[in-house]
Amino acid sequence: MMQSWLEIPSDSDFSLANVPFGICSFPYSSSTPLSATLSPCTPRCCTAIGNHAIDLHLLAEAGLLDDLVMTASGSDESCCGEIINNFHPRIVFSQPTLNEFMSCEKYVWVAVRNRLISLFLDSSSSSSSSSNDYNNYSGVISADNRLQQNLALQSQCMHPLSTALYHLPASIGDYTDFYSSREHATNVGIMFRGRENALQPNWLHLPVGYHGRSSSVFPSLASSATTIVENGCCEGEVTTIAGGNMMSTVRRPCGQIQLDPLDPAKGSIYGPCKLMDFEMEVAFFVGGPTNTDNEQQ
Repeated sequence: MMQSWLEIPSDSDFSLANVPFGICSFPYSSSTPLSATLSPCTPRCCTAIGNHAIDLHLLAEAGLLDDLVMTASGSDESCCGEIINNFHPRIVFSQPTLNEFMSCEKYVWVAVRNRLISLFLDSSSSSSSSSNDYNNYSGVISADNRLQQNLALQSQCMHPLSTALYHLPASIGDYTDFYSSREHATNVGIMFRGRENALQPNWLHLPVGYHGRSSSVFPSLASSATTIVENGCCEGEVTTIAGGNMMSTVRRPCGQIQLDPLDPAKGSIYGPCKLMDFEMEVAFFVGGPTNTDNEQQ
């Protein structure tokens, strides 16, 4: 069991075994940033440990993410232990999205995660017996006490999660939506083709993917207590969804709407759709360097 010098609740989703990456700003934080390059309102790369959001930009500026080391699980074993020279954390972690970090090789992601784990491992319990060293299947990670001993940096780079404003973690140019639920595909197929021909034969043999609309992707709401405010406009109705400390606006698509579904003779009008459809989706980002020409993954 890894012990951290930072108090982490036993039921926390953000223990040292789970070091996530996201984009936050801190307009509600009382801390005064050490960095003159980013204001508290500027989105930047962060992670979460326990009940705190950790500003990776400030850790990078302080030099705590320099000289990252390759490990066996993140690179070729022949390179294990070598310093990574082609990664510039001060630049990467000052970006308002994770795109640049996501475009790195896997060994960079592993090295960053290992360094963050080492910075939050309790050095006092591991310095003598190494009982708190962490084996993450790529070698033992020993505690790095530079952040633990730097109270000034702690006060600047660590913010309560409740004061963080969450932003879309990546700039999404496009995405593919996979038709992966057999039950959903069957129900829709019944509507179009009847129960006997609900599923097309190829559905069971290949992943059915289609182009998705990325213009309305926004972060999940931070609270289940949400409100919807609707404002009519001739260009399309705008729906503002607010919850917790996040707010997003979705413009409803316009089209031809029949005035009375039961009486076509009443004609149609042009305007925004009247219904909003909610679906449960599971999504993931695909990272790594861009494929070269004619390269198949």
